Amino acid sequence: MIYQFTVVVVLSMANFTRPLLVLGVLMVSFYQPWTLVHASAGLTSEENGGDLFLSCREDNDCVLTPTPIGEEVVTGQSSANAFQSETLTFEFQADPPQHHVALLPDLMALMEIDFKHQTEAGSLFRPALNARLILGQSVNEWSFEADQLPQTNPAPYVLEDEPLSLTGGRVLWEDEPLRLVLTFTLDRPGTWALNMRGASVVKLDVPWSIDAEAVDRDEPTSTTQPRSTQFEDLNVGALVGADHDCWAFEVETHEVLRLLVEWEQVPIELEQPHPVPDFITAAGRRAPAPEVLVDDDGSSVKMTYRWRALSTGDYTMCMHGSPGKVQPYTWSGAFGYEGLGPTDPTGFGSASYYPQGAALLGDLDDPYRLHGQGLALLLLSMVMLGVFLLVAMRPTTSYKLRLGLFVPGAVLLLVGGVLHPLWAMADEVQHEDEITLDTLIEMRLQQLWDVSADGVPDQTLSTHTGATWGMLDGEKLKLKLTVEEAIPLEDGRWQLLVPELASLRLDQAIFGQVAKGQTYQSDDGMLESQTVRFVLLAGRSLLLDLLMLEALLVVDDVPDSSVFHIETTMVATHAAGSIAAPAWGTRPEGISTAEWVRLQGSLFPDRISISLCDCDLDLLDVTFLPSSGFDLADLPQQWGLRNAVGLLPYGSVLMWLGLILGASATTMEVQRASRAQKLAEAYRSEGGQWA
Repeated sequence: MIYQFTVVVVLSMANFTRPLLVLGVLMVSFYQPWTLVHASAGLTSEENGGDLFLSCREDNDCVLTPTPIGEEVVTGQSSANAFQSETLTFEFQADPPQHHVALLPDLMALMEIDFKHQTEAGSLFRPALNARLILGQSVNEWSFEADQLPQTNPAPYVLEDEPLSLTGGRVLWEDEPLRLVLTFTLDRPGTWALNMRGASVVKLDVPWSIDAEAVDRDEPTSTTQPRSTQFEDLNVGALVGADHDCWAFEVETHEVLRLLVEWEQVPIELEQPHPVPDFITAAGRRAPAPEVLVDDDGSSVKMTYRWRALSTGDYTMCMHGSPGKVQPYTWSGAFGYEGLGPTDPTGFGSASYYPQGAALLGDLDDPYRLHGQGLALLLLSMVMLGVFLLVAMRPTTSYKLRLGLFVPGAVLLLVGGVLHPLWAMADEVQHEDEITLDTLIEMRLQQLWDVSADGVPDQTLSTHTGATWGMLDGEKLKLKLTVEEAIPLEDGRWQLLVPELASLRLDQAIFGQVAKGQTYQSDDGMLESQTVRFVLLAGRSLLLDLLMLEALLVVDDVPDSSVFHIETTMVATHAAGSIAAPAWGTRPEGISTAEWVRLQGSLFPDRISISLCDCDLDLLDVTFLPSSGFDLADLPQQWGLRNAVGLLPYGSVLMWLGLILGASATTMEVQRASRAQKLAEAYRSEGGQWA
């Protein structure tokens, strides 16, 4: 199909309009004929589907095209001066218009605008530019200052890897505006030129798009017009918006009937709800509630429904969509006989524990045991300090020993053995604004439960789901951890082992949050769609959050205490994971973007599969295959993790040095007193006083 759209080039001036200038713009020279082209519509994730070239086909007809077309340059004259500036506005709208549903990226890969202004004296300048990029309901605006000095060859206006504000949502729908508005402010007379044919371009790396009309291959189908098919055939369709897809087929003799529906992965904002399909007999009766198995492996969501011994005859199966959602699917059925099927609870593990150790890189066979600041050494130091002071203050004590050993030893013992551990014990106490790991997990699950509810804005759902540890941009994480062991790394650092992770049951924590939701089952006893969605989101998000935390618990030196504090502000960054379940979308501000991206790529698991069985006993399985490319080079430097510390870095060394000095002085004083007593006794014996 040939698309055509007209864009107006507007020229305006501060204070008044100059007819000659407007005429000059309208009489722009064009050197090459324009040819209509066939191109993909708007932004897509196909090859070069995110490239938007600035193109002008003729007067007042400038557009954004997927390939460079039209004129090579647009020129005009300006009679502006320092007192009366002129503004030159170009508006480029996508042609062909947006036809796909596309997921907008977090970053604009490149915007390059090649515009030059040559004065009457022959000098080249780059004037001020205000650029507005309109992507659906989101507007991004950038400003460039004008050159104050002439340039030999002015550089184009360039933005690379520029963050995009997606306040209107990450999804760009069909026929939504896709427009670039450029406003140049000229303050000198001369000739301006806007270079095109590839010289001026906007590039967006679109991660995902879909042609909703093309994938909706099941149409026409509805509750009144079900599409006839064979139950065991592979059927393809899509729920587009508030669509009703209905299929008619015959149910044959069976003991077990299985319906397998596989939903294609789509962005979390576009995912359709997945309630149990209506299974209706020819008499209009609904089949009883089936057993349901949901398996989310990150590439698709597979749902298996199982009924036992349904009546034979004609049936209609209907699936219902929601407005503003798009998701393709395939389905097929199978007739079988009683046995252990894929939804049998015995196929699930008895408990889904967090797989501790997936992010550990040290030697687990050589752990270093950590302890808190105990009272034993503090009491020993206080007792010995009292003994040393008692001995030192005796009138008979040598002044040399008192000042040379006792006083330095007492000072070192007081600082290193008393004040240092008291300071450390105070730092080991949980601060008023700190939380524990258990509290962090509870807060994260509550957050995911809230955003998985119906009616939550899509942008809110995506932002909260992808936030690392549930911490949004600008929020501060203050966490206290008690660590029992640390393992040595090959580069001399130490990785911490958190005991709570070894005994954490993901299924228990997640279903505990479901129980708090109270009304989590429908009238027929099935789990509500919010509950199913929450369980799948929580299983994946919680596992990835704890995996990232485990990887970042690295310190440079041997810990002095078993207590650690984390204090960091989280900032927004590019999310990892699938488009249906973004992860690690915020990072500690102490970790650079480059370090975080490298850590994301190497740490993200090779496979995560979350399986939910809506059976007599709700069960959850987490299948996890850790990344094989994670190594020491991917670990960032310090980022807000610190050990509870005492008054001085080497307090224990000072304590032992004080004990040695005090003990040495005491020993020398006792020996000196003993020799003096023996000498006195010998003197008295020689004088005959003891005869």
